[in-house]
Amino acid sequence: MKIRPQYFLFLFFIFLIVSCVSKSNEVAEYEIISEVLNHSYGNETDNENGLNWIDTSKPYKSLLILNHTNLIEVDLEIINQYLTFNNITDFSIDDFNEKRDWDVSQIKGYKRYKLEIMKNQSVESPHIGMVQISAISFNKEYNKALVYTSFFCAGNGDCGEGLIFHLTKDNNWKIEKVEIMWVS
Repeated sequence: MKIRPQYFLFLFFIFLIVSCVSKSNEVAEYEIISEVLNHSYGNETDNENGLNWIDTSKPYKSLLILNHTNLIEVDLEIINQYLTFNNITDFSIDDFNEKRDWDVSQIKGYKRYKLEIMKNQSVESPHIGMVQISAISFNKEYNKALVYTSFFCAGNGDCGEGLIFHLTKDNNWKIEKVEIMWVS
């Protein structure tokens, strides 16, 4: 059986299209992450960030980021209940369950704290705390997105919050609203 050159050309174009879409999604994901970090941790004071429960007697130099999207079962349950209760059908809980690794060097435009990958379970000063960012769920039109974050403050992690961000894209990704899922 002889394979025609047209089939190779067709396969090449399919590969090219898939790789461009994948790269575009990745760029959008890091734009969204930067927007979320600037919203929650980018203001000049932690009171402006809504973190007025942070111990301000200590100087913080960095924010730890988990380098993966592997949410725990409780977080997935919270997100699923939120989607169900609010009848949000454009997004799937399966998207939040997707496993991804984040590359901190790809996060652009965030300047408040030095971003560091969390290497062990110690969340102590000079780190303000640790944030985990879920995989990002997009609607079919690719103009709306949801992302979940959980944050635990420095020390023994006895304070923190879980948030869901609703984002829309006009020219750039912008936060439309933020919903508090839990506070500790």
